[in-house]
Amino acid sequence: RDTRTDWKVRDDVKASLRAAVRRLLRKYKYPPDQQPEAVTRVIEQMEELAPEFAAEDQRTA
Repeated sequence: RDTRTDWKVRDDVKASLRAAVRRLLRKYKYPPDQQPEAVTRVIEQMEELAPEFAAEDQRTA
């Protein structure tokens, strides 16, 4: 949904993504002491995969 927004630059969008990841981790009972590392890891993975999803989104649009 957020592939069109340059979320790597906009801090407010990045903050909302982090909050969404935290909510998902809590929902699926991820260990609380491991959540900060998991959030960081997910954000890093999103940064790596974002160009692929943006390119795919543009092809289907």
